[in-house]
Amino acid sequence: MSDLALLGGQPVRRAPFPDWPFYGEEEEKSVLATLRTNRLCCAAGGQTVHRFEEAFAAWCGVAGAVATTTGTAALHAAFAAAGIGPGDEVIVPAYTFISTASAVLMLGAIPVFADVVRDTLNIDPESARERITDRTKAVAVVHANGLPVDMDPVNRIAGERGILVIEDCSHAHGASYRGKSAGILGDIAAFSFQMKKILPIGEGGMVVSREQRFLDRAWDFVNLAKGGRTGQLGYNLRMHELQGALGLAFLPKVDGHNEIRRRNAETLRRAVAGLHGIRPAPAIPPADAREVYYNFIFDFDAGAAGIDRTTFLEAVKAEGVPLQRNGYTPLHTVALFEEMQELPYRLPENAPILKGRRLYGKGVCPVAEAAIAEGNIELKVHPPRGPQEMEDVAAAIRKVLAHTGDLHAAKDRAAAK
Repeated sequence: MSDLALLGGQPVRRAPFPDWPFYGEEEEKSVLATLRTNRLCCAAGGQTVHRFEEAFAAWCGVAGAVATTTGTAALHAAFAAAGIGPGDEVIVPAYTFISTASAVLMLGAIPVFADVVRDTLNIDPESARERITDRTKAVAVVHANGLPVDMDPVNRIAGERGILVIEDCSHAHGASYRGKSAGILGDIAAFSFQMKKILPIGEGGMVVSREQRFLDRAWDFVNLAKGGRTGQLGYNLRMHELQGALGLAFLPKVDGHNEIRRRNAETLRRAVAGLHGIRPAPAIPPADAREVYYNFIFDFDAGAAGIDRTTFLEAVKAEGVPLQRNGYTPLHTVALFEEMQELPYRLPENAPILKGRRLYGKGVCPVAEAAIAEGNIELKVHPPRGPQEMEDVAAAIRKVLAHTGDLHAAKDRAAAK
């Protein structure tokens, strides 16, 4: 019998990993106090969402903030605030959640995908530069997995071409680049507060900017254009007061939680150093970026490991460790974009954008495709997970890599039956 749990041995860990998120007395009190006001709409006497907006803006170091129902709504509002519309192109990284690109399409504009850097999974500035045309209105940067984008070249390219930079900070609450917080590294930024995020309130989002003109446009877009300041069409995308209450109570905890994530990440980096076939990505954390580790990412090399990624993950999970492949699909290969059946693709303003260009489909962003198909493995290092969980992760990885021969033998026996 093999020592591997997948083949009948004893697992490294029997206790389940602690779950995220977790809430305490502060959140309970805040939600209950807000409930008892009987004012659960921020546009009808409720004050909690406004207080959350003010606190979040101060935490980010921006002029103001506009709360939304979801992170997708925040992206939608941010792109709208930037004036994105039919006839415009927006550069979007191929490695991101679909909302970063679908929000562009919702406004009648065309997402154009740029490739990423394999080691960071963030947008490749040179790939973005190659895709800019005279119709490009903005470039969206996503601080993937909590690692800030290398913003200097992105901002330099955008400045040279007169285009806006919009940050998707859904993974990056509290991250910073060269001493500046995520959210103030471009022109406008959107945050997500979905249940799995670093600031988790179930659903919710926030638009932030250092410029009042963008905040005014975002506010009108989210609040039915009641402000009347910008002449912009508005939706009702307002945050609920109970969402605001949860966010207001949880926000003071984010910095402390991020320190725990960093310590967990450092423990894990040390514990897996020197292993063949799997390494932290990036291999060395950038000196000019302060990561928050929404996900801890491994780059997997099946050839060096001597086993395919699927079998490796099955064996590690059997040891009681919840490693998993990232759930993303390269966005330029998603049917929503590749098949170009949605209304924005049929608008006459967009015909010149599409004519004679291959914007979507396999091969457009090969680095993102390879990373997702072959190498990308993730682990949540949120508290209350701590040093013991990180050591167990490393022990499970080492154990599986040391017994790949057993796994191949098991496969051969199964094939022979």
